[in-house]
Amino acid sequence: MPLKLSELENINSIFTADLSAYEDDMRHTIFKKAFVTASVLTVLGYAGSASAHDISGGLGKAATATDYYQISCYDDGNGPADHLSIQVIDVAPVAKPMISVQVTKGIQASNTTDAVDGNATYSPALTIRGGNGDYAVTIDKTAAGLETYSLQYHCETSSGDHTGTSSTILVNQ
Repeated sequence: MPLKLSELENINSIFTADLSAYEDDMRHTIFKKAFVTASVLTVLGYAGSASAHDISGGLGKAATATDYYQISCYDDGNGPADHLSIQVIDVAPVAKPMISVQVTKGIQASNTTDAVDGNATYSPALTIRGGNGDYAVTIDKTAAGLETYSLQYHCETSSGDHTGTSSTILVNQ
């Protein structure tokens, strides 16, 4: 049995009202997602500028996976570098391997390890007094399995003031 014109108009008005409500919900959802994304990016921008001497990295599954960096210390007007201070934290996933960092400069070498995975505490700070120049930095782990880390480092003068610091990744495994 064919529908009457008034019935068709009634069905059309129902669909139009539902579509209008759906469009309003979609606009609200898109605006909310855009606002949340912008807020997160703003916070990350502040975190990035506040922690300019942090490197986030990851080590592959192999037990031998190793990352190599070169950290350069130089006089940026605050005075010549006296030392490099560095520490590492093993971040998620919480897994068996422990993360270590080794630093060498000339005949000096030392290491530090984040012995407790999954907490919010960095390894003990390591200081190499090598002055201005390039420091070789190695990040490795004690066993197989994917791992991620955050490396915090600073070149400082003999009075503890920050001075010129830059880093270059040489090998990323």
